[in-house]
Amino acid sequence: MALLGISSAGSTGAAITDGTTHASDSEYGKWKFDNENGIGYLYTDETDPSDTDAEFISPAIRGTWVNGRKIIVGFNIGTAGADLGSGFSVDGSHDGKNWVLVGSELDADITPDVAGVQIYTCDLSDYTLPWYRLTMNDDTNNLTTIKYQFYCSGVDPSYYVGMDINNTSNSMIGGVGPDPSHGQTN
Repeated sequence: MALLGISSAGSTGAAITDGTTHASDSEYGKWKFDNENGIGYLYTDETDPSDTDAEFISPAIRGTWVNGRKIIVGFNIGTAGADLGSGFSVDGSHDGKNWVLVGSELDADITPDVAGVQIYTCDLSDYTLPWYRLTMNDDTNNLTTIKYQFYCSGVDPSYYVGMDINNTSNSMIGGVGPDPSHGQTN
């Protein structure tokens, strides 16, 4: 089964090998961060996958950001794909390399042939894992022309500082935050 991450290049994805590729490796890509009306959320650029019959994997979500919380996860299908049953779920990992389904599948058929945003509640109240990730199309159906973005909100607000999308460092979310010596805050 092919696993396709966002990759550091962004738009076409990169192969991920479970058991080998670590959640912090470049194949997973990086989240971007934005804040709308005081609510912070993570998102990815739109991805046009090079392999449309793969399982699509989000950038990793650090456990410290979401452990013990109810989070909102989802995706935006910008360009619809084939009319095939395609699932969506959250995986967790104890080591960033080996993954298991958290709870149960959030949706067994996301209707990938329909463009638009879909969101789901994921209750991590009883979980304390180091890593999580979103997965779409675990059935590895050929979704042909699909283009999509992943989303995640409900991140612990104490981690908002450092999630500055304007910085270009090699962190998992694109920055270390504003320079405190300049009096800037997020």
